[in-house]
Amino acid sequence: MSSLALLGGLLFYKFIFPKKKINLFFLLILISILPIISIFRNGDYESGDFNIHIYRIMSFYDSLKEGIIMPSWAAELNATYGNPLFIFNYSLPYYIISLFHFIGISFISSMKLYLGLTLYLSGIFMYLWIKELTGNKLAAFTSAIFYIFNPYHLIDVHFRATLGESTIFTLVPLLFYFITKYIKKKKFTYLALIALMSQLLFLAHPMIAGIFTGIASLFVLSMINIKKGLKSVFITIVFMSIGIIGAIYSWVSYILFSAYTFPNPGGIIFQDTFSKIFYSPWRYGFLFQGPNGEFAPIIGYTQVFVVVFAIFLLKKNYISKKINPSYLFWLLIFFLILFFMSPYSKRIWFQFPSLSMLQSHRLLLPIALSTSVLAGYLAISFSDTQRKKIFIYLLIVITIGYTILNWGHRRLITEINDYTLRKNVWISTVTEGTTAYFLNNRWADINNFWFSKIPNDHLEIIQGKGTVREIKRKSTQHNYIVNAQTPIVIKENTLYYPGWKLKSNFNDIFVYPGKRGLIYANLPSGIQYLELKYEDILPYKIAKTISIAIFSILIIVLIYILLIKRFTA
Repeated sequence: MSSLALLGGLLFYKFIFPKKKINLFFLLILISILPIISIFRNGDYESGDFNIHIYRIMSFYDSLKEGIIMPSWAAELNATYGNPLFIFNYSLPYYIISLFHFIGISFISSMKLYLGLTLYLSGIFMYLWIKELTGNKLAAFTSAIFYIFNPYHLIDVHFRATLGESTIFTLVPLLFYFITKYIKKKKFTYLALIALMSQLLFLAHPMIAGIFTGIASLFVLSMINIKKGLKSVFITIVFMSIGIIGAIYSWVSYILFSAYTFPNPGGIIFQDTFSKIFYSPWRYGFLFQGPNGEFAPIIGYTQVFVVVFAIFLLKKNYISKKINPSYLFWLLIFFLILFFMSPYSKRIWFQFPSLSMLQSHRLLLPIALSTSVLAGYLAISFSDTQRKKIFIYLLIVITIGYTILNWGHRRLITEINDYTLRKNVWISTVTEGTTAYFLNNRWADINNFWFSKIPNDHLEIIQGKGTVREIKRKSTQHNYIVNAQTPIVIKENTLYYPGWKLKSNFNDIFVYPGKRGLIYANLPSGIQYLELKYEDILPYKIAKTISIAIFSILIIVLIYILLIKRFTA
């Protein structure tokens, strides 16, 4: 109905003002609303990661309320045994959704608002970048439409509800926009913004961000004459590197804690999704999610057409020399990424086992970027006549039209609200299985990977005689009074991890991993005041400090530049 209303409005506008050109940016703003309307239907998502993220954000928000600005420990998860989720999981979306909730929006609505904004803004940012890059409004409009309505983009937002990938979709065009601005204007402001965008990308999803910063580096090289602009290339890459270092706490954890994390139980390094990327098996290829919540990670039909047509135009020498290098660059990126999705790249994947966490279907994000940019260049090189322009607009309409079945989650459960989800936070980790294996410690039991029952007592005496009274409990601080009649061995029902420290009457007590990786300790006889407290290990604390410092410096610099401009204008 919304699509028909928009189409009717456009026809009416052209009927009333036949000589006026339609503002393509304004049209994009209207069209971008179409795929997000259904997000705001009442209810909770039936499948995908929607609820998983809400459970995690609830725990994240609770830590923020305790005054922990950069949480590491998710205390409520894993049946209150906790795990180091926030050491490894991306944090940027969680901060923003927590802010939405802080101002009074429910967690469910905050999630929907965030997902809707990422989809909506991604097209606007893509438009701004391509317009700056090419100076052509039709190219910018075409690229933006291809980007918003890319099948994998819609899958991420509507079916999978993946916050990290959806955020990447939004921020990537901004990074390329500021790079393009700097190359043209050579202003320091854009360098600071390049660093900031690079930092935010890594805070959104470190592994995918790494791919895009690599592409961005190649993009800079492709735009600048190496002999004349080597300095600009170097400076741009340096500031991207500053941003990457600024997000160090989001990726260095995989190195710092590697000795303590559970090894990959599946051993699957390369996931072959290549055979699935060209066609969806549901609803004649027009539905990208199956009946059991599975999804079809396809490139997109018009997207494949654009790539094939671009190759045809290049072969026939129909592309002007001015944009020919850009065609070649983005085709190269497309086929390079496609190669890494194909079985032919298996040997490379096995050389770098850590890539298993990337998952090959996520490479559809850079595929989406490259096909969208190519669509924009196609609009430039194939719109010199009215008939060709009609062809481009028809291609845009088809790109929007064939995705219409995927503009919303298939079913929303109205009976579920925040209260319902809050009651299930403790049990939520069990449903994840061993997917996020790195969140458990190396002493975990593979046959009972996560805890499925809340402990009767948070601290138990498993050897010796004594009594325990719990006097205080926060997410990262547990206090007890223990009266040990004999030397005792205690089990504190918290997952063992570096950073947990135990004090008895203010004296340090050695803790060690016991059965199923829980915290064990030996205590002498007597009445003792126990404090079990989590503090980040020094290297990780330094990493957090670096991240805060770089983010703060970048924000201060940008505010200073803004104020200087205002007072000197």
